[in-house]
Formats: sequence, C-alpha cells, structure tokens
Amino acid sequence: QRRALSGIVQAMLMTQHLLFVGFSLQDPTFGELAGTVRSALRQAQQPPPQQSSPQQQQPQYFGTMLSLHNRPFLAELWPDVQCTPMDLADASRGNRASNAQCSYLLELFLDKVSLDATTTTKHLLDPDFNGVFEADELALKAQLEIFQQRLKANPAARKSSGYPEVAEMLRRLGQPRTDR
Repeated sequence: QRRALSGIVQAMLMTQHLLFVGFSLQDPTFGELAGTVRSALRQAQQPPPQQSSPQQQQPQYFGTMLSLHNRPFLAELWPDVQCTPMDLADASRGNRASNAQCSYLLELFLDKVSLDATTTTKHLLDPDFNGVFEADELALKAQLEIFQQRLKANPAARKSSGYPEVAEMLRRLGQPRTDR
C-alpha cells in the first residue's frame, strides 16, 4: 500500500503543481520521493549535447509551500519548491511578525484562494438555498427550472449527444442528482 501511495505522490509531483500548507518538507520519506522525481525531471529536461544552449533555464517548480515566516534556507534545500512566506521580514533581524499575525494572513490568503477557485452559482438550483435569492437570481432560477421541466418532458432531447454537457452544467448550478 505504501508503494502505491508513493507512486501516486511521485506522479503528482511530476504532473501537477502542488500546494503545501502546514507541511514542513522535513519528512524523510517525502524527501526521498521528491529526490527521485527531481532526478527524473532533470534527466527528462537534459537537451542532447549537440543542442545545448548558453541560455539559463527558468527553475521548474513542482510545488509551492506556504509558510508563516521567511525561511531563505528552504530555497537552497528545496530549489524545486517555491516558498511563499506570509511574513517577508528577514527572521535574523528580529523584526518578524508573530505567529498569530502570520496565521491570520495565511487564513485570509487561503480564503481568497478558495473563493477564486469556486463558483458562486452552485446555489441557484439547490433547494437548500430557497429563500435567500435576490430578485435577479430568482428570475434566473425560474427560467432554469422551466428549462429543466422542458428537458424532463422531452425524452428525445435527453438522448441527444449534447445532453450530458447540459446535465453537467445543471449539476454545477446546484441541481440535485436524480440518478441515485
């Protein structure tokens, strides 16, 4: 089971840009996995000897680590992880922000990322949100419900090759699943 999970982590490190929050990157097993990925990526990015160019390549990051404080040594230990501290002050100068201040900034940042990553329309067809709509949302909801009823009454439309896309859009707007 551990080997399978290791394989999944390695695949994610190679194909995704991961966000590390609350992870110190000090786990030896993770370090070993990351080292294997680092070696594989370096080999894959090596140009053939006759095509080497004098240009400096931009660093390839396989992840971003959100930390409370600025820890410049992490950039040396983990050159393939972009370190983004909530406190930009140099810790060696003694003017760093408190853990509580940095935690608050991190919380705000993650709230903003969450807001940007989600849709604000998922509630439109969700019956749990009835009674909280503004007039414009009620008008849209009414039209969407009419559209749903017309689809439900038209078996030929539901057999169309485009129907799965329409059904998925309605689910993204909050329509409860009826196939359960």
